[in-house]
Amino acid sequence: MILQKQHPCQKDEDDLDEADMPEEENAEYDWLCIETALEVVASLSTALGPQFGELWKVFEAPVLKYASSQERFERSASVGTMADCIEGMGNGCTPFTKRMMTILLKRLRDEDPETKSNAAFGTGLLCLNSTDTKETLPNYNTVFSLLEPMLDASNSSSPDESRARLVDNAAGCVARMIKASPQSVPLQQVLPRLVELLPLKNDFRENEPVYDMIVALYQAQEPTIMGMKAQMVPVLEKVLSSQEEQVGEEMKGKLTQLVQFLKQ
Repeated sequence: MILQKQHPCQKDEDDLDEADMPEEENAEYDWLCIETALEVVASLSTALGPQFGELWKVFEAPVLKYASSQERFERSASVGTMADCIEGMGNGCTPFTKRMMTILLKRLRDEDPETKSNAAFGTGLLCLNSTDTKETLPNYNTVFSLLEPMLDASNSSSPDESRARLVDNAAGCVARMIKASPQSVPLQQVLPRLVELLPLKNDFRENEPVYDMIVALYQAQEPTIMGMKAQMVPVLEKVLSSQEEQVGEEMKGKLTQLVQFLKQ
């Protein structure tokens, strides 16, 4: 009801307190109510996992109507919620792959960095989690062409936090796409660009998929990454010695072993 603006609290009433409230402040409270409802939807996906697919059938239309809004913050929130739901329900997102991919590709072209960043996050998760490879793999080239301008190392140290986060989310998207289907990615071209962005500067949430992918490629003895020892060792050592919590304990252990292997 809240997402469809049908809840009693969202209907105009002849209320003196509401009438006295400035219009801008009233609109801000209206959106806060919707935004909080979106957070609840995302939390349900985390709690229910693949079973959330049944609920997404209910929430899909009311959530995604905001993805085409004229307001950038509404587009960003909608795409971010969808991305969180893809993450939460795992392969439960598979039946919805085509519609989700269509929206994500459109928002990867968005003029708003935050919306574009959320779209990159969601795209990577969709490619990783969905088993509908007939829908995801043919879109790899399109996704890479849209991500390429974002994979600019000069933007990763930008004082603009939203642009720095965009770079990190683009890196996370590429990492998830490689993990899902390494044979579908031109690794000789992509990996050097990706490693240039490391260590990530803003969104450390994306560290796990990036380094998980790198560890997997080394385990598979992929030729391109095997030839990048000189670039990788300083990056890994910086992540491991950082005062900030850049990766979890399990990943720290894997990276420590990788550094030891590369130094041998």
